Amino acid sequence: MFCRVTHVQAPEGKVQDGLNLWYENILPITKSREGFQGAISMVDFDSGKALSITFWEGEEDLIASTEAEYHKKAVARFGEFFENAHDPENYQMHMYTGPMFSETYATDEAGERVAKA
Repeated sequence: MFCRVTHVQAPEGKVQDGLNLWYENILPITKSREGFQGAISMVDFDSGKALSITFWEGEEDLIASTEAEYHKKAVARFGEFFENAHDPENYQMHMYTGPMFSETYATDEAGERVAKA
Protein backbone atom coordinates (compact mmCIF):
# COMPACT_ATOMS: atom_id res chain seq x y z
CA MET A 1 0.00 0.00 0.00
CA PHE A 2 1.18 3.52 -0.79
CA CYS A 3 0.34 6.83 0.91
CA ARG A 4 0.34 10.50 0.02
CA VAL A 5 0.80 13.00 2.85
CA THR A 6 -0.47 16.52 2.14
CA HIS A 7 0.00 19.50 4.47
CA VAL A 8 -2.22 22.56 4.11
CA GLN A 9 -2.65 25.84 5.95
CA ALA A 10 -6.11 27.37 6.09
CA PRO A 11 -6.32 31.16 6.01
CA GLU A 12 -7.30 32.63 9.36
CA GLY A 13 -10.92 31.88 10.17
CA LYS A 14 -11.40 29.51 7.23
CA VAL A 15 -10.63 26.09 8.69
CA GLN A 16 -14.21 24.84 8.45
CA ASP A 17 -14.50 26.32 4.93
CA GLY A 18 -11.46 24.31 3.91
CA LEU A 19 -12.84 21.13 5.43
CA ASN A 20 -16.16 21.66 3.67
CA LEU A 21 -14.34 22.08 0.35
CA TRP A 22 -12.44 18.85 1.02
CA TYR A 23 -15.59 16.87 1.92
CA GLU A 24 -17.78 18.27 -0.86
CA ASN A 25 -15.39 18.67 -3.79
CA ILE A 26 -12.19 16.69 -3.41
CA LEU A 27 -12.92 13.63 -1.28
CA PRO A 28 -15.79 12.23 -3.39
CA ILE A 29 -13.64 12.26 -6.53
CA THR A 30 -10.63 10.90 -4.67
CA LYS A 31 -12.71 8.05 -3.23
CA SER A 32 -13.90 7.09 -6.70
CA ARG A 33 -10.35 6.76 -8.10
CA GLU A 34 -9.05 3.31 -8.91
CA GLY A 35 -6.85 1.95 -6.13
CA PHE A 36 -8.18 4.29 -3.40
CA GLN A 37 -8.06 2.50 -0.04
CA GLY A 38 -8.79 5.20 2.55
CA ALA A 39 -7.98 8.62 3.97
CA ILE A 40 -7.13 10.28 7.26
CA SER A 41 -7.59 14.00 7.86
CA MET A 42 -6.09 15.77 10.87
CA VAL A 43 -6.53 19.43 11.74
CA ASP A 44 -5.41 21.93 14.36
CA PHE A 45 -8.38 24.31 14.49
CA ASP A 46 -6.38 26.93 16.38
CA SER A 47 -3.49 27.26 13.93
CA GLY A 48 -5.35 26.25 10.77
CA LYS A 49 -2.76 23.59 9.96
CA ALA A 50 -4.09 20.38 8.48
CA LEU A 51 -2.66 17.13 7.25
CA SER A 52 -4.28 14.48 5.10
CA ILE A 53 -3.07 11.01 4.28
CA THR A 54 -4.60 9.10 1.39
CA PHE A 55 -3.95 5.40 0.95
CA TRP A 56 -3.56 3.70 -2.43
CA GLU A 57 -3.44 0.04 -3.42
CA GLY A 58 -0.41 0.46 -5.68
CA GLU A 59 2.23 3.03 -6.46
CA GLU A 60 0.76 3.43 -9.96
CA ASP A 61 -2.61 4.36 -8.42
CA LEU A 62 -0.97 6.92 -6.15
CA ILE A 63 0.95 8.54 -9.00
CA ALA A 64 -2.07 8.49 -11.33
CA SER A 65 -4.19 10.26 -8.72
CA THR A 66 -1.56 12.98 -8.30
CA GLU A 67 -1.29 13.53 -12.03
CA ALA A 68 -5.05 13.44 -12.62
CA GLU A 69 -6.67 16.57 -13.97
CA TYR A 70 -9.11 16.79 -11.02
CA HIS A 71 -6.15 16.97 -8.62
CA LYS A 72 -4.47 19.79 -10.53
CA LYS A 73 -7.77 21.70 -10.76
CA ALA A 74 -8.41 21.27 -7.03
CA VAL A 75 -4.98 22.67 -6.12
CA ALA A 76 -5.57 25.64 -8.45
CA ARG A 77 -9.15 26.23 -7.27
CA PHE A 78 -8.37 26.01 -3.56
CA GLY A 79 -4.91 27.57 -3.79
CA GLU A 80 -5.34 29.79 -0.75
CA PHE A 81 -5.23 26.63 1.38
CA PHE A 82 -1.95 25.54 -0.21
CA GLU A 83 -0.03 28.85 0.05
CA ASN A 84 1.98 27.90 3.13
CA ALA A 85 2.03 24.17 2.43
CA HIS A 86 4.87 22.08 1.11
CA ASP A 87 4.60 19.64 -1.77
CA PRO A 88 2.82 16.37 -1.00
CA GLU A 89 5.07 13.50 0.01
CA ASN A 90 4.65 9.87 -1.05
CA TYR A 91 5.43 6.86 1.14
CA GLN A 92 5.06 3.11 1.17
CA MET A 93 2.93 1.78 4.02
CA HIS A 94 5.06 0.04 6.61
CA MET A 95 2.46 -0.94 9.20
CA TYR A 96 -1.20 -0.61 10.00
CA THR A 97 -2.86 -2.01 13.08
CA GLY A 98 -6.15 -1.49 14.87
CA PRO A 99 -9.85 -1.51 14.10
CA MET A 100 -10.28 2.25 13.66
CA PHE A 101 -11.25 2.24 9.98
CA SER A 102 -14.45 0.23 10.29
CA GLU A 103 -16.49 3.38 9.57
CA THR A 104 -16.16 7.03 8.57
CA TYR A 105 -15.78 9.43 11.47
CA ALA A 106 -15.47 13.21 11.30
CA THR A 107 -15.78 15.98 13.90
CA ASP A 108 -16.16 19.73 13.80
CA GLU A 109 -14.14 22.34 15.70
CA ALA A 110 -16.10 21.68 18.87
CA GLY A 111 -15.34 17.97 18.65
CA GLU A 112 -18.91 17.08 17.75
CA ARG A 113 -19.41 14.31 15.23
CA VAL A 114 -20.55 15.67 11.87
CA ALA A 115 -22.16 14.06 8.84
CA LYS A 116 -20.32 11.09 7.44
CA ALA A 117 -17.69 12.09 4.90
